[in-house]
Amino acid sequence: MKIGFESQKGETGILLLHGLSGTPLEVQPLGNYLADKGISTLGPWLAGHDTTPKDLAKTRWQDWAQSAREAYELLRQRCSKVFVGGLSMGADLALHLAAHFPVAGVVSMAAPVHIADFRFNGIAFFRFLQWRTSNLTGGILDPQSPPHKTYPYVATKSLYELKKLMDHLREDLPYVTAPALVVQGRRDSMVPPPNGDLVYRSLGSPVKHLLYLDRSDHVIPMDLDREILFEKAFKFIRSNGTKVE
Repeated sequence: MKIGFESQKGETGILLLHGLSGTPLEVQPLGNYLADKGISTLGPWLAGHDTTPKDLAKTRWQDWAQSAREAYELLRQRCSKVFVGGLSMGADLALHLAAHFPVAGVVSMAAPVHIADFRFNGIAFFRFLQWRTSNLTGGILDPQSPPHKTYPYVATKSLYELKKLMDHLREDLPYVTAPALVVQGRRDSMVPPPNGDLVYRSLGSPVKHLLYLDRSDHVIPMDLDREILFEKAFKFIRSNGTKVE
């Protein structure tokens, strides 16, 4: 497992997972904010990333989940209380972890669980053709933000694996019982905004919060409402039995 960023601060930690074809830089702004508040952080590279799109096309969603689990286990060795969070596909993986392993809470940002697009839902028929989609850059409305770095393209097979993860996650969500903060940008150009409400309603968590950010596109931790996200995430961690600043 390759680590993108980490901080060892205290007994409370949060695992932050990046999206499909992305990098840990997507979630590092949130990690930096929480580290400054005394929270340990870990942002790993997921399987098939930080190499080439062809390598990504060789991985399955279970490989991405295994990367997330390895990082989770590492953080558990360092911290007595572990939160999990992620952006986009990383949010799906964080929710998947929360359904199967003990976590203190989960922060889901722009998690895709249902995309009503016939091209995406029919992708199983095209996964062996090795088609390429355009890259997944963009997703940020803040003109002052650093560029969103991703692979130059994503293979059709990788999108098919994402769809399989989404299908599996819909079954997982009722089994997520840890406290949850669900965050969604209202101007998300990649994941339809109603996904935020769908995740929220499907969770089995007795303690859950839904936060829509009016000025944000997809890459929430780098966009215009990021300060709101940072403050809400810190408050969420602090309010769930965690003694931090």
